[in-house]
Amino acid sequence: MFLKPYKLKNNVPLKGSEVKKLRQRLQEAFPDKDAGQLISPKASVSLLKLITHGDFQSSVYCVDKQPMFFEIEGGRLAPTVMALWQMNNLLPYFTTHPEVLPRLSNGADLMLPGVIPMGTGMNVYGRYKQGQLVAVNLTSNKAAIGVGILPRSSDDLYMSGGYGVGVKILHVFGDKLWSHEPTLAQQVPVIQSAKLTEDDFPPLGTKNHNTELLQKSAILEEDAEEVNTATGQQEDDNLNNIDNTISVNSVSEEISNNFAQNLAINKDEKDIENELAPEAILKEAFLAALKNNRKSLQLPLLTSNFYRLYIVPEAKQALDLKKSKYKKLSNFLNEMIDEGFIVIREETKGVDKITSIDFDHPELVNFITDVKKSNISAEGTNSENQNPLFKSELTELYVITDATAPLFTKLNYKRGEAIPAVQIKKVLREYVNKQHLSTSNECTANRSYVLDEILQRICERSAAPLNCIVSSVISKMEHSYQMCSVKDVANNKPLIQMSLATRSKNKKVTLVSNIECYGIIMNEFIKLCKQGAAASTTIVTLPNQKREMLQIQGNQIRFIYNLLTQTYQIPPKCILGLELAKDGKKHQKK
Repeated sequence: MFLKPYKLKNNVPLKGSEVKKLRQRLQEAFPDKDAGQLISPKASVSLLKLITHGDFQSSVYCVDKQPMFFEIEGGRLAPTVMALWQMNNLLPYFTTHPEVLPRLSNGADLMLPGVIPMGTGMNVYGRYKQGQLVAVNLTSNKAAIGVGILPRSSDDLYMSGGYGVGVKILHVFGDKLWSHEPTLAQQVPVIQSAKLTEDDFPPLGTKNHNTELLQKSAILEEDAEEVNTATGQQEDDNLNNIDNTISVNSVSEEISNNFAQNLAINKDEKDIENELAPEAILKEAFLAALKNNRKSLQLPLLTSNFYRLYIVPEAKQALDLKKSKYKKLSNFLNEMIDEGFIVIREETKGVDKITSIDFDHPELVNFITDVKKSNISAEGTNSENQNPLFKSELTELYVITDATAPLFTKLNYKRGEAIPAVQIKKVLREYVNKQHLSTSNECTANRSYVLDEILQRICERSAAPLNCIVSSVISKMEHSYQMCSVKDVANNKPLIQMSLATRSKNKKVTLVSNIECYGIIMNEFIKLCKQGAAASTTIVTLPNQKREMLQIQGNQIRFIYNLLTQTYQIPPKCILGLELAKDGKKHQKK
């Protein structure tokens, strides 16, 4: 809904009475939640009238310039990801894998094969109605990364057999609505993993102790039943029931007290973590940015880019300079200059660049970065699949079953092995040629093969064309999916072509094609071009060409080449057009 740029029709501040009506609408939209507290009494609330890329008119309510709610069809209010980061219980959640996030950011809906089951049986997708607003989060982070609606009810999702669209995405982290106010754009906060394990519970008094108490209560109930059957006197029955009720109630009260005590301990621990000073969070993110990006930092570097591209992603919590003692980024960087970490030079008025960094500073040398980043390789996670610069996609697979095993074993495949759907026809054509199956005298397009005993058992006929053989074999195999990087999937990729063109007033522009064939996310690539080259970057379609091309203002051949080879690790042999660079020389390694 907000992936492509939208037109801002109006931006009107709301009066006090209108803010009061907005709070009433939020109370009606979320009756069980106090959503009105997201709008503080002293906050400035404004209404944005937008026209999206699909000519849909929407109203967005901003609190202190941050988009918090937007209207969808029917006039319903939906929270943004920023609102869910402040109040994460507004909507129910559908959880997916981290590898799916780049796919969602590229405009895809959340498909059912990528949804983590939240229950068993008919409750595997909850108990929701069609059109229910839901949020999407990841197995690695409980914070919301998207907002959408259910195209079908939970029962219909269950009956679909795990195929089709699970959540129709309306708003996702990284889209134009999230970055409406670039200076206030936040990274996804790290919240406790959405997939709970036994380790997430306190080690004392929660599991084993309460299990014993529950066993005691069950024993008391069994004893009470035996006493009641043994004695026929009504008075004794009443006395036994009263004593047993008191005992069971006391045990239940002890259980509830233990749970309340454990919840209080957890709350205290979280409060201690949240009480970290903004200055300490900012300093830790600064040191982590220097230590983790030592090789990739290219000096001189704009201070604003350094903060946005390196410091903000390293912060464990959302950064807000206004809440710290510094109030401004320049004040913080001046303190870092005094401590000897960096050197800054003012090129022009208001434009500061970092020219030198002391990586041998004792505090930086002794600083230990986040453990989870160093454990990525130990956990067996593929760093390329985690790279937000590359796309990920679901590859359709078919698994060899017992019925098709005699066929595929002759081609060195094993029972239970998965074969990509695009290779099934190629594999069967190889089998037909290998077995020298005779064909009819019809034309090549309609010719049928005389099937051997194995294919006759699968296809249930003596002769069939290749397309019928493929469909029969596929019907006897199990359907599956696999998440993988587009960078690894694409074969026979065309070369990336860089060229120059002339526009009005003899202005030169750089045209780049075939970038998306290498799994590169175009939105991220455009951002890097705008930041690094400081030039206008758009996607255009030239006459008599179907494929879209990237257009950058000026001769940016050298910059694009360095960006592709260094940041994206594209082999130089896959890039054409370097001779058109300003110096006319090919890139040489230092």
